[in-house]
Amino acid sequence: MSSFFQRLRYYFLILFDRQTPWYVKLILSVGLLYILVPIDILTDTIPLFGWLDDLAIASFIIAVALRLVPKEVMARVKRKVFGVKT
Repeated sequence: MSSFFQRLRYYFLILFDRQTPWYVKLILSVGLLYILVPIDILTDTIPLFGWLDDLAIASFIIAVALRLVPKEVMARVKRKVFGVKT
C-alpha cells in the first residue's frame, strides 16, 4: 500500500475512533471540508498558489488535530495501519 493511502487511512481511523475527542473530530472535519468545498482563500485558478494555500491550511489543521489526539488512540491506529509497535 502506498504511503499516501496509508496516511489517509491513518487519519480516517483517528477521525472515527470512539476515543478521539469530539473537538479533534470537529477540527479534522473542518479541514476536510475546506479542501472539498470550492470556496478558497486563494482561488485554484491561480497556478500553484491556489493549491499551495489548500496544502498549507490542510497541513496546519492536521498538525493541530494530531497534537490533541490521545496517545493510546495514535498508538493503536499506528499499529493497525503501519504495523508499528509504539
